[in-house]
Amino acid sequence: MPNATELSEAGVSFAKIGNINRNKDNIRDMTSLFDIKFEDGLMTIPCFQVCDDTETFLRNLIAYEQQSSDVQPKYFSDYATFMDYLIDSDKDVNLLRRKGIIENWIGEDKEVASLFNKIGNGVTVYSTFYYNEECIKAIQHCEQPWNRMKANLRHNYFNSPWAGASTVAAIILLLLTATQTVLAFTGAVK
Repeated sequence: MPNATELSEAGVSFAKIGNINRNKDNIRDMTSLFDIKFEDGLMTIPCFQVCDDTETFLRNLIAYEQQSSDVQPKYFSDYATFMDYLIDSDKDVNLLRRKGIIENWIGEDKEVASLFNKIGNGVTVYSTFYYNEECIKAIQHCEQPWNRMKANLRHNYFNSPWAGASTVAAIILLLLTATQTVLAFTGAVK
């Protein structure tokens, strides 16, 4: 599956849903960590707080799931794998942090990216992967010709404000030159 930055360039929007059982009194806003959905170019992901003990906590849960044959589906293993797919670099973490999906309490975005990239190593993905349908939908969205073309334009011609401005200026210059050429030929015909 493409990472968060590639998905965003292909037109996928990210949104935070709910809060993960932070306030025991607020029963209405009970969202599971595993409620990740992809529909019509919108990926909704619950907020996840990354703090000092997150890696140890997740590693222990993943180790338990991986060693227990009677635990199905393997929610935490699949969640870690999905987040490893979604996060490759600090740019991906930055995007998810700006959308409110990741709360970074450990420092720089590179550290969060490293955490998810390391935690996904050695995790066995089974045929009953919990996020299989969401990954397939995201891949299909990115493979549509219009979305691929849009991603290519953003990546190659509009990756910074200056590149975008120079691209627009070049298009305007090309249109003015074409207009001048047409007017020169039509003026000579009269």
